[in-house]
Amino acid sequence: MGRIRIISVLLLLCILPSCGVYKKYQSTPLSGKDTTLVDIPEWKQFFTDANLQELIDTALVHNSTLMIAGMRLKQADESLKAAKLAYIPSLAFAPNGGIGLGYGLGTAYSYQIPLRFEWNFGSPGKLFAKKHQAAARRIQARDNMNAVRNEIICQLASDYYMLQMLDRKVEILNNTLEKWSSNIEIQRELMSVGKTFYNSVAQMESKIMEAKQDLLQTKAAIVTLERAMCLILAQPYHSIKRSTSDEDSVKLLVDKEVSLAQLRRRPDVRAAERDLEISYYLTSEARSAFYPAINLSGDIGWPMLINAAASLVQPIFAQGTLRSRLEISKLDQEIAGTQFSQILLQAATEVCQALADHKLYAQKQEMYSHQIEVQQESSRILEILQRDGTAKYLEVIKAEESLLDARLDECESVYKQQEAAIKLFKALAQ
Repeated sequence: MGRIRIISVLLLLCILPSCGVYKKYQSTPLSGKDTTLVDIPEWKQFFTDANLQELIDTALVHNSTLMIAGMRLKQADESLKAAKLAYIPSLAFAPNGGIGLGYGLGTAYSYQIPLRFEWNFGSPGKLFAKKHQAAARRIQARDNMNAVRNEIICQLASDYYMLQMLDRKVEILNNTLEKWSSNIEIQRELMSVGKTFYNSVAQMESKIMEAKQDLLQTKAAIVTLERAMCLILAQPYHSIKRSTSDEDSVKLLVDKEVSLAQLRRRPDVRAAERDLEISYYLTSEARSAFYPAINLSGDIGWPMLINAAASLVQPIFAQGTLRSRLEISKLDQEIAGTQFSQILLQAATEVCQALADHKLYAQKQEMYSHQIEVQQESSRILEILQRDGTAKYLEVIKAEESLLDARLDECESVYKQQEAAIKLFKALAQ
């Protein structure tokens, strides 16, 4: 009886100090005081263009990257189930038999039908840490899938509005070429009556050829972008159906900076924090290796088979591997914490940059609109003077070039505003 008490006391002395390995991970507190949250709409409420919604719906069903992310989530589900089942003993059916032959004794048969069990608790906190690691990996897989989903939605939206911009550029270039072709005919007529020289006609023809090259390049960019979108849709190449750029647009979700608490809800930020949580439980697992490992095993069967055993192994010296493993795990935890802080800071930077870009290109669009008005009036006056032969051809060419550049710049500025709004949605999407 005294020996049993001594063993019990020693066992308690070994196990009680290990209670610290059962502590759950606590989220890292934020340094900012602002915890105001903004309601982020679903993507269908934000992107209201019917053609764009159809494209996104197709991509969310067929995109291979998203499908792989979904499979990763299923793998994480299975790993979590296995980690939970590790708390119960393993059972195995292990029948065996034998035949004995002896001189003058006949034949002897023997058999056993045991049910073998093994209950490996490991060191204290080991199963606890493994289960919570699996739970964190499962949440991380879900967040990674949501991050991929948001990336696909925003990439398609950005490409869609770029297609609209390129369509608008094609329209502007076609209208410009039509007007320039008319102007060069006027120059030829003036040259025929001696009011101008061949040099002016040649300059106009050169500008027309440059505009045609820009038109070809823009049409090629449309085809390239459509191919990229079809790849996201997991479909063979086809023309992307789209509306005109004036029908629908995207607006800013917010017009000011948001709190870190808001950014912490982003899928990629949440996934980064799960890395920190996983490293925390890996450190707990490394710490649990310093405590005794407990194992129960035995056989129960027929006929009259009862066999049970218990073992406890307390590590004393393991050539420094346990200590090194713990220190490495602690450093990994610090690395994960630093990476999480960096990703959170990067998320805040993305929001600020999107807001700044939207403001910048909104101001530029106003300037381009005013510039277009001025250049249109200048071109109108020069066109009248050109017919009279009093306007210099260089003035006409320069005015037409400036008007074309202003229209193309305004078109691009509108897209940049939409792109900034999309980036802000992506930066805040959950």
